[in-house]
Amino acid sequence: MTEPDKGTKLRSRDTESPARTTWRRFRRHRLALVGGVVLVVLVLCAALAPWLSPYDFARQNRRVRFSSPSFSVPIELQSLPQCRQPAVLWWRCGMHPFGTDDLGRDILTRVLHGGRVSLLVGFAAGLASTLLGTLIGALAGFSGRLVDTSVSRFVDIMLSIPQLPLLLILVGLLANPEVPMANWLSQTLGGAKSIVIIIAVIVILSWMSTARLVRGQVLSLKEREFVEAARALGISRLRIVLRHVLPSTLSVIIVQATLMTGEAILIESGLSFLGLGIQPPAVSWGNMLSRAQEFLYYPNGVYIALFPGLFIFLTVLCANFVGDGLRDALDPRLRGRL
Repeated sequence: MTEPDKGTKLRSRDTESPARTTWRRFRRHRLALVGGVVLVVLVLCAALAPWLSPYDFARQNRRVRFSSPSFSVPIELQSLPQCRQPAVLWWRCGMHPFGTDDLGRDILTRVLHGGRVSLLVGFAAGLASTLLGTLIGALAGFSGRLVDTSVSRFVDIMLSIPQLPLLLILVGLLANPEVPMANWLSQTLGGAKSIVIIIAVIVILSWMSTARLVRGQVLSLKEREFVEAARALGISRLRIVLRHVLPSTLSVIIVQATLMTGEAILIESGLSFLGLGIQPPAVSWGNMLSRAQEFLYYPNGVYIALFPGLFIFLTVLCANFVGDGLRDALDPRLRGRL
């Protein structure tokens, strides 16, 4: 590349928008780009599950229990009129690409519908815990010493409590019909009770790391020149935090939200595996794994656990890749390298 070409390229980078710069740098992180594409595909498949699958995820067919993964259509079904349609409709004729479970339910259908619940819990809990931690961290970092000390000590106490036992206790109490609050939640939320409880418990026990990160960022920013200038102009503390300080910590918040999504999916899967998470008839990847442990030694029983476990692994891995890519793309210290 000649010197004028280099100069032109550098000037074009200096004039491009921050969003365009972030996207250009994110694209260079190939694993993050692939992870983002896979996450989008998973979300679309979960959202379109009722249209992608011809089966009802709860309907049983005991004649095909423990079927192995197969793309073939039974001979007795090939003569049906609907089976003469294009190959994409062959799934309606008895094809089970992921096999069937102990009750003859199509595993692929249950994985798609389970993804709706698991991804909903992951994204909702990750976003909510990040927002809560951001607000508490900004409050601690920008307030006086007394508030900062009190919040910091409370965060230390929360971090010192073992999360798994506390998760089990909270979920167990809220699921106990003898607890008045549990009865009120059942009457108010109905079938969505277990999903809302899992999201709420994850948020309550997962905001502390975000609060610490945001507090540290706010402490380093509140003595900067632009904050001092805003104070000199008489701008209120709340407006300074919302309009000047928090936007400068946006990169940390975005990366933390991405990582918290993967962590929330793992927590939901673990609780469901222990029988305290999403309750049937709702289906999630976690409670599919919980049910599968009884049939691992049956013929083709391993497929009941293999595919939901694979989707959990793939989702969390891709979320972490996206988080790494966003961290590199939003880090101002790497601006000159990418």
